[in-house]
Amino acid sequence: MSMYTGLSGIKAANTDLATTSHNIANASTTGFKNSRTEFGDLVGGSCGGSDSGLGVRVQAINQLFQQGGVITTGNALDLAITGCGFFQVQGTAEGAPTLYTRAGSFHIDAEGRIVNNLGQQLQGTEGPLQFEADSLPLSNITINDDGTMSATGSDGAMVSPEGGAIGLVDFPNTQGLKKISDTQWAESVDSGAPTDIAAPPANIGTIMSGALEASNVDLTEQLVNMIIAQRNFQANSKTITVNNTLTETVTNMIR
Repeated sequence: MSMYTGLSGIKAANTDLATTSHNIANASTTGFKNSRTEFGDLVGGSCGGSDSGLGVRVQAINQLFQQGGVITTGNALDLAITGCGFFQVQGTAEGAPTLYTRAGSFHIDAEGRIVNNLGQQLQGTEGPLQFEADSLPLSNITINDDGTMSATGSDGAMVSPEGGAIGLVDFPNTQGLKKISDTQWAESVDSGAPTDIAAPPANIGTIMSGALEASNVDLTEQLVNMIIAQRNFQANSKTITVNNTLTETVTNMIR
């Protein structure tokens, strides 16, 4: 039995190490939120309560949504959220899902749409954000902390995008969001429905133009976690080795 108990510990330590490795690998990823492995003990079902235990299991890998540092870039379309909330983006293909992100690196494409590096269009309070194509190229782009935008068009006139102001949404339970690649999340049953992008809650964050939110990974903390996971792996491996030695000794005695 102790072999299987040790094996459960090795599996849990390996999952913990994988989570830590993922955090470290994304230490420089804009808008990334680190994760933490949570464990629970396994106990047998006897009524006497005298079981020594059956090992450990991974209960969950929880996402930690603390604020990341803000890095100034000077590019007006680099947007950082300070406080709660997510940008809402959507692909241009028919049926493309609505996704949520805090990675605010945007630009204006050839059709005047405000898009991210994946070509997903930023959503405003009244719809997708897009400047008239005949106003391109734009200059003097200004974005206020409430998400309102203005720019100087090619003819020198002031223009604003269709779609209203940049909208932020939040969720009743951000822990329940489904993690997608490219630092994006999708709505789930556990997260609840997003708030109305046109009527955000009072505690929603503000938008900072000319800046990006850095990853919230603390490398020092992650390196310590890596050492702990390695120690746990080694200790559980040792219990298997000792159990094997004891089993071999008993077998030799029987012979």
